[in-house]
Amino acid sequence: MKIYIAAMHTSNFSRSSRAYEQLNEREKQARNEIPYVLESYHYIHKETFVKKIREDKEKVFLDSGAFSAFTKGIDVNLEEYCEYIHRNKDIIEVASVLDGIGDPLETYQNQKRMEALGCAPLPCFHYGEDERYLQYYVENYEYITLGGMVPISTPQLKLWLDRIWDLYLTDENGYPRVKVHGFGLTTVSLMERYPWYSVDSSSWVQMASNGAIYLPQYGAIPISEKSPQAKNEGQHFLNRPVQEQQAIRDIIEDYGFEVERMVTNYRTRWTFNAWIYTVLNKQYNEKPRTFTLDQPSLF
Repeated sequence: MKIYIAAMHTSNFSRSSRAYEQLNEREKQARNEIPYVLESYHYIHKETFVKKIREDKEKVFLDSGAFSAFTKGIDVNLEEYCEYIHRNKDIIEVASVLDGIGDPLETYQNQKRMEALGCAPLPCFHYGEDERYLQYYVENYEYITLGGMVPISTPQLKLWLDRIWDLYLTDENGYPRVKVHGFGLTTVSLMERYPWYSVDSSSWVQMASNGAIYLPQYGAIPISEKSPQAKNEGQHFLNRPVQEQQAIRDIIEDYGFEVERMVTNYRTRWTFNAWIYTVLNKQYNEKPRTFTLDQPSLF
């Protein structure tokens, strides 16, 4: 599985940024080790972003950004989107279709229009849509995407994902029929449960900005000295039991990071949270990537 870190460049965290310059050597090394980056066309269509991505010698998974644009009352022009893809193919690993928000027929039609214009976008099937579209994409494409999942609760999303992975996305042995990307999939249990080919997450920056870091062994840990949770016993790194504090500190230091910088510096938290997904990546890829629907209980 590939875990794409979303919005690295739109968070002004390129290697030429001021934020990067203020990192220490270990943190710069960690930033440079992040292999998979996703960006939204809605945000990076400006040449300033293209230049920085090209200078960093990175390739991005390009999301159309249709939903972000929709929420701001902006239309994404399909022809301009295709022109951008052609013009910047050297920095684009793969691009997704321009979504028709709330309209699976429009998404399908955009898929065909983009293909007619010489692009090969990944089709997208959204939560709650008519499953005939999903069946078509599975039968006709090697790599597809699932979207519309961000606002859905984890229990509800699990029911839907169980259904479509069982009925459409895996064969009789639980192996994926196609490559599947999950847009905005931040729940670790759902990353682990299904044999995704790729997912993306922006939780690295959101969590860090809220004063927390992520450790696979513990989940989100508030660690900033300014975090309001510092006042709540057992909810912040600094007021956890001493033995637990030491265990967390040992893990962080084994990775080569400094706890004190995480307490005071959001850029250090940015770097750690983005980099820790490379650790998750390795852990996931060491396991068999299949899915079998749980057996129902007798009681």
